[in-house]
Amino acid sequence: MQYLNIHTHLSTGNPDEISVQNFIVGKDETIPRGLFSAGIHPWYLGENVDSLLEKLSKIVPNSNCFAVGECGLDRNIDTDLSLQTQVFTQQIQLAESLQKPVIVHCVRAFPELIALKKKLKVSVPMLVHGFNNNLQICEQLISNGFYISLGSALLKSDSNASKAIKKIPIKQLFLETDDKNHTIETIFMAASEHLGLGISQLQALMLESFSSFKS
Repeated sequence: MQYLNIHTHLSTGNPDEISVQNFIVGKDETIPRGLFSAGIHPWYLGENVDSLLEKLSKIVPNSNCFAVGECGLDRNIDTDLSLQTQVFTQQIQLAESLQKPVIVHCVRAFPELIALKKKLKVSVPMLVHGFNNNLQICEQLISNGFYISLGSALLKSDSNASKAIKKIPIKQLFLETDDKNHTIETIFMAASEHLGLGISQLQALMLESFSSFKS
């Protein structure tokens, strides 16, 4: 049975792992050979937004491109939120046109994220990656149909992610390593302890969810 790593910035080459490697348009240079996601991260928005969007539109149709992203909204950076929203909206629309999921980066902008999903009437799956926020936000995301991915925060028993994991329906839950050096096996071990599920059972559930998530 394989481990599913729904979002990583690193190539592991682990045969026991199905990983979705992230490609950041405007930062990364080499498109991953295997399964990947591609998006314009809010941290890397500059004056060349149109050229970034044009480049992205040529990458996303690639058959190995599983999803658009990571992309989203971040209140911790200086970039105007209206520009972030504009570029995020265009990426969601691209994902809609190709019927591919969206991997979401969101920092201190969850009300805006939820409102935008409703406004655009998004039909494709939207996954908030690296979630480590309070239970109220978690419940709001779940009730609005978002998928949630948890990562290294699960290794700390008192983290928000560790408190939230039992509240997330298994069909809306994924696991990731993001840009951390932890292995996906380590994340799965932590998740299995929190959920009281065996590793192989958790692997099977994640792969089943992944199959329906990407179809």
